[in-house]
Amino acid sequence: MEEEWLNTLHADSRDRFVAKRYMDDLLVFYAAGAGWNEERFLKDLCNECYLPPLKLEDGGDGTFLETSYRITKSNRIRHWLKNENAIGQPPKTWRYAHYNSYTTFAQKRATLMACLKKVHTMASDATALKTSATQKLAEFSRLQYPRKLLWTACTTMGVTSRDPTWFRTREQIPYAYSV
Repeated sequence: MEEEWLNTLHADSRDRFVAKRYMDDLLVFYAAGAGWNEERFLKDLCNECYLPPLKLEDGGDGTFLETSYRITKSNRIRHWLKNENAIGQPPKTWRYAHYNSYTTFAQKRATLMACLKKVHTMASDATALKTSATQKLAEFSRLQYPRKLLWTACTTMGVTSRDPTWFRTREQIPYAYSV
Protein backbone atom coordinates (compact mmCIF):
# COMPACT_ATOMS: atom_id res chain seq x y z
CA MET A 1 0.00 0.00 0.00
CA GLU A 2 2.82 2.40 0.85
CA GLU A 3 4.63 1.77 -2.41
CA GLU A 4 1.49 2.35 -4.45
CA TRP A 5 0.81 5.56 -2.55
CA LEU A 6 4.42 6.76 -2.95
CA ASN A 7 4.13 6.31 -6.72
CA THR A 8 1.26 8.82 -6.76
CA LEU A 9 3.27 11.55 -5.03
CA HIS A 10 4.76 14.48 -6.90
CA ALA A 11 8.56 14.73 -6.70
CA ASP A 12 8.25 17.96 -4.71
CA SER A 13 6.28 16.12 -2.03
CA ARG A 14 8.82 13.29 -1.89
CA ASP A 15 11.57 15.82 -1.16
CA ARG A 16 9.71 17.17 1.87
CA PHE A 17 9.60 14.09 4.09
CA VAL A 18 11.52 11.06 5.23
CA ALA A 19 9.90 8.03 6.83
CA LYS A 20 11.10 4.86 8.53
CA ARG A 21 9.06 1.81 9.36
CA TYR A 22 9.66 -0.71 12.12
CA MET A 23 7.12 -3.53 11.85
CA ASP A 24 3.77 -1.74 12.07
CA ASP A 25 5.17 1.52 13.47
CA LEU A 26 6.04 4.47 11.28
CA LEU A 27 8.14 7.55 12.03
CA VAL A 28 7.74 10.48 9.63
CA PHE A 29 9.66 13.75 9.59
CA TYR A 30 8.37 16.38 7.21
CA ALA A 31 9.17 19.97 6.32
CA ALA A 32 6.26 22.36 6.57
CA GLY A 33 6.27 25.31 4.22
CA ALA A 34 4.46 27.50 1.77
CA GLY A 35 3.18 25.72 -1.31
CA TRP A 36 2.90 22.34 0.37
CA ASN A 37 -0.08 21.14 2.33
CA GLU A 38 1.36 18.93 5.08
CA GLU A 39 -2.08 18.37 6.61
CA ARG A 40 -3.29 16.84 3.36
CA PHE A 41 -0.08 14.83 3.08
CA LEU A 42 -0.64 13.31 6.54
CA LYS A 43 -4.32 12.68 5.85
CA ASP A 44 -3.48 10.93 2.56
CA LEU A 45 -0.79 8.89 4.28
CA CYS A 46 -3.29 7.68 6.88
CA ASN A 47 -6.08 7.05 4.39
CA GLU A 48 -4.00 5.29 1.72
CA CYS A 49 -1.58 3.27 3.84
CA TYR A 50 -3.73 2.36 6.82
CA LEU A 51 -6.93 0.88 5.48
CA PRO A 52 -9.36 -0.46 8.10
CA PRO A 53 -8.94 -2.21 10.42
CA LEU A 54 -5.47 -0.63 10.54
CA LYS A 55 -5.16 2.88 11.90
CA LEU A 56 -2.30 5.23 12.55
CA GLU A 57 -2.06 6.48 16.13
CA ASP A 58 0.02 9.36 17.37
CA GLY A 59 2.86 8.04 19.50
CA GLY A 60 3.40 11.36 21.24
CA ASP A 61 5.79 14.21 20.68
CA GLY A 62 9.43 13.23 20.77
CA THR A 63 8.83 9.49 21.15
CA PHE A 64 9.12 6.53 18.81
CA LEU A 65 8.91 3.05 20.33
CA GLU A 66 11.59 3.02 23.07
CA THR A 67 13.35 6.12 21.79
CA SER A 68 12.99 9.73 22.85
CA TYR A 69 14.26 12.31 20.40
CA ARG A 70 14.49 16.03 19.83
CA ILE A 71 15.29 18.05 16.74
CA THR A 72 18.02 20.58 17.51
CA LYS A 73 18.27 24.14 16.22
CA SER A 74 20.78 22.89 13.65
CA ASN A 75 18.18 20.36 12.38
CA ARG A 76 19.99 17.35 13.82
CA ILE A 77 18.10 14.58 15.57
CA ARG A 78 19.31 13.85 19.10
CA HIS A 79 18.03 10.55 20.50
CA TRP A 80 18.25 8.45 23.64
CA LEU A 81 16.49 5.62 25.46
CA LYS A 82 13.00 6.63 26.54
CA ASN A 83 12.65 6.62 30.31
CA GLU A 84 9.29 7.18 31.95
CA ASN A 85 10.91 7.10 35.39
CA ALA A 86 12.59 10.51 35.41
CA ILE A 87 14.62 11.60 38.42
CA GLY A 88 12.63 13.49 41.02
CA GLN A 89 9.25 12.10 39.98
CA PRO A 90 7.36 9.04 41.19
CA PRO A 91 8.11 5.97 39.05
CA LYS A 92 5.47 5.27 36.40
CA THR A 93 6.53 1.76 35.44
CA TRP A 94 8.32 -1.06 37.24
CA ARG A 95 10.53 -3.00 34.89
CA TYR A 96 13.20 -4.45 37.14
CA ALA A 97 13.31 -6.47 40.33
CA HIS A 98 14.19 -4.78 43.62
CA TYR A 99 17.75 -5.58 44.65
CA ASN A 100 16.47 -7.41 47.75
CA SER A 101 14.23 -9.68 45.66
CA TYR A 102 14.83 -13.42 45.39
CA THR A 103 16.33 -13.03 41.92
CA THR A 104 19.92 -14.27 41.69
CA PHE A 105 22.77 -11.78 41.75
CA ALA A 106 23.87 -12.97 38.30
CA GLN A 107 20.45 -12.16 36.86
CA LYS A 108 20.37 -8.75 38.56
CA ARG A 109 23.83 -7.90 37.20
CA ALA A 110 22.92 -9.17 33.71
CA THR A 111 19.73 -7.09 33.70
CA LEU A 112 21.64 -3.99 34.77
CA MET A 113 24.33 -4.50 32.11
CA ALA A 114 21.76 -5.19 29.38
CA CYS A 115 19.98 -1.95 30.27
CA LEU A 116 23.19 0.06 30.21
CA LYS A 117 24.14 -1.45 26.83
CA LYS A 118 20.76 -0.40 25.48
CA VAL A 119 21.28 3.11 26.91
CA HIS A 120 24.65 3.25 25.16
CA THR A 121 23.34 1.99 21.82
CA MET A 122 20.38 4.34 21.73
CA ALA A 123 22.25 7.56 22.60
CA SER A 124 23.17 9.82 19.70
CA ASP A 125 25.92 11.73 21.51
CA ALA A 126 27.82 12.01 24.81
CA THR A 127 25.34 14.45 26.38
CA ALA A 128 22.36 12.23 25.55
CA LEU A 129 24.31 9.22 26.84
CA LYS A 130 25.20 10.84 30.16
CA THR A 131 21.66 12.10 30.77
CA SER A 132 20.06 8.78 29.83
CA ALA A 133 22.59 6.73 31.80
CA THR A 134 22.15 8.92 34.88
CA GLN A 135 18.39 8.43 34.74
CA LYS A 136 18.69 4.66 34.31
CA LEU A 137 21.22 4.42 37.15
CA ALA A 138 18.86 6.44 39.35
CA GLU A 139 16.12 3.95 38.57
CA PHE A 140 18.31 1.05 39.72
CA SER A 141 19.47 3.05 42.74
CA ARG A 142 15.83 3.57 43.79
CA LEU A 143 15.55 -0.22 43.67
CA GLN A 144 18.45 -0.26 46.17
CA TYR A 145 21.10 -1.60 43.83
CA PRO A 146 24.38 -0.93 45.67
CA ARG A 147 26.37 2.10 44.55
CA LYS A 148 29.46 -0.06 44.10
CA LEU A 149 27.59 -2.34 41.68
CA LEU A 150 26.37 0.67 39.65
CA TRP A 151 29.88 2.18 39.70
CA THR A 152 31.41 -1.12 38.53
CA ALA A 153 28.80 -1.43 35.78
CA CYS A 154 29.75 2.05 34.50
CA THR A 155 33.42 1.08 34.60
CA THR A 156 32.69 -2.06 32.59
CA MET A 157 30.70 -0.04 30.05
CA GLY A 158 33.53 2.50 29.77
CA VAL A 159 36.15 -0.17 29.21
CA THR A 160 34.13 -2.28 26.76
CA SER A 161 32.73 0.63 24.75
CA ARG A 162 35.86 2.80 25.00
CA ASP A 163 33.56 5.74 25.68
CA PRO A 164 34.86 8.03 28.47
CA THR A 165 31.33 9.30 29.10
CA TRP A 166 30.77 6.24 31.29
CA PHE A 167 33.69 7.20 33.57
CA ARG A 168 32.29 10.72 33.97
CA THR A 169 28.82 9.30 34.60
CA ARG A 170 29.95 6.92 37.34
CA GLU A 171 31.39 9.83 39.31
CA GLN A 172 27.90 11.37 39.42
CA ILE A 173 26.22 8.36 41.03
CA PRO A 174 24.87 9.61 44.35
CA TYR A 175 25.03 7.45 47.43
CA ALA A 176 21.23 7.24 47.55
CA TYR A 177 18.21 8.48 45.67
CA SER A 178 15.00 9.24 47.46
CA VAL A 179 12.15 6.92 46.61
